[in-house]
Amino acid sequence: MSRIGRTGHRVAPHDQEVSRFFSGFSESWDSIYGGRRSLVWRVVDSTLRRDIAERYELTFDALGPSLRGQTILDVGCGAGVYAVEAAHRGAASVVGLDGAPGMIDLARRRAEQAGVGDVCRFVCASFPVDAPLPELAQRADSAIVMGVLDYVAAPLAFLRALKDAVRERALISFPFRDRLRYPIRRWRYQALGRCAVYHYSEAEVRQLCGDAGFARADIRFLDHSGGCFFTSAVVRP
Repeated sequence: MSRIGRTGHRVAPHDQEVSRFFSGFSESWDSIYGGRRSLVWRVVDSTLRRDIAERYELTFDALGPSLRGQTILDVGCGAGVYAVEAAHRGAASVVGLDGAPGMIDLARRRAEQAGVGDVCRFVCASFPVDAPLPELAQRADSAIVMGVLDYVAAPLAFLRALKDAVRERALISFPFRDRLRYPIRRWRYQALGRCAVYHYSEAEVRQLCGDAGFARADIRFLDHSGGCFFTSAVVRP
């Protein structure tokens, strides 16, 4: 049975599982950024979660040093790390969506502390939304979707909605479906009672982006931390 979230939007059972997982994990996950972890955990993160830092660097390399006048949509914004950086680079407006209330609370706090609370707006809602949101009334120039497709049960519907929400491109990460890590990760999540996870091949990423209506998908494979496809899905050629 679905429930109604903070914004009045219906939250599907799978999205509820994802929301619970990330809300409970929010403080720990947020500590990965900013060097606030212990030395041991920083070593672990630099080895097993190296893709997190690299995706961040690649995202802002792709967006460029100045986002002056740009509008950014951050889907699965988490604790607001990307959103705040986009605001610091001059974005006129940043909208962050996340289904986990704990993450949204952290994101709002981070934006206020960084002095960009007037630029960043955070909404507790899963994507795609099932009813109009004022914050999504206009298409964003670009979208950031990092670490989200791992948890999306219907990726084609998600990507079609994403394509309709942006004018230029969406920067998306897709976890690689290798023969070892994916079954282990899936089993571990099931054993711990967490949400389901999904991984992809490069062919599937290209097929999904094409079927969703994107004109082109530029894909870069990150061959560490289990593998990840950093994808720039372009709306117009």
